[in-house]
Amino acid sequence: MTPIKRYLADNQLLGDVEEARRISKNSSRYTLINGNLFRYTFSRPLLICVDMGEATRIMTELHEGICGSHIGGRALMLRIIRGGFFWPTMKHNCMEYVRKCEQCQKHADWSKAPPEVLHSINTPWPFLTWGIDILGMFSKGVRQHKFLIIVVEYFTKWIEIEPVAVISGSRVREFIWKNIICRFRVPQCIILDNWTQFACSQVRQLCDAIGIKQVFSFVEHPQTNGQAEVANKVILRGVKRRLVASKEEWPK
Repeated sequence: MTPIKRYLADNQLLGDVEEARRISKNSSRYTLINGNLFRYTFSRPLLICVDMGEATRIMTELHEGICGSHIGGRALMLRIIRGGFFWPTMKHNCMEYVRKCEQCQKHADWSKAPPEVLHSINTPWPFLTWGIDILGMFSKGVRQHKFLIIVVEYFTKWIEIEPVAVISGSRVREFIWKNIICRFRVPQCIILDNWTQFACSQVRQLCDAIGIKQVFSFVEHPQTNGQAEVANKVILRGVKRRLVASKEEWPK
């Protein structure tokens, strides 16, 4: 940044002719404000230029900090740009940083399923079809929580999650009533796996009373509730990557 700052401040060019021509050409993309170098953008505010030490700190914080979610390299670069920072090799550095992250490599997706023809489930409007599933058993966390009840909406991909200590039929019924019906109105259809908690009399009576259609997936074909299975993988991967020191804090 020093040659560009010097050229913008004092109109000085040092070094050979090729280097001076390159700095003069690239300087039109930058501006100097109160001694700080900023880069112009097409559709965003000015981006402040940082050195590699500050760039490493920014990548660490956004990738695995308090608000980090171990995102991919390209998504990390876009998040840094939205944060208002820039350096010339940010795309390459973000890719390398994610590639060297131990948690990302340890819990990366590894799919061995053979290719099949996709069969989509069409939903004409939001909050019409929901898929519900149970994730666990986990290590015992705070308040004796060991399971996760997960429900995902097929149109908007909205996810509702609640950690629970037991997965009984009454607990699933309460979750459906509180997290789906009371918040997003009565759905037309709920797609469920073949858990006994989903096929119990409490859940069946609730769905029959208010007119919700229950659709159960085949035992050997969990892709029927594929949206919930995809949500399970995303949530489980995020929990694994963020819990390194304390296993009891996973419900938080």
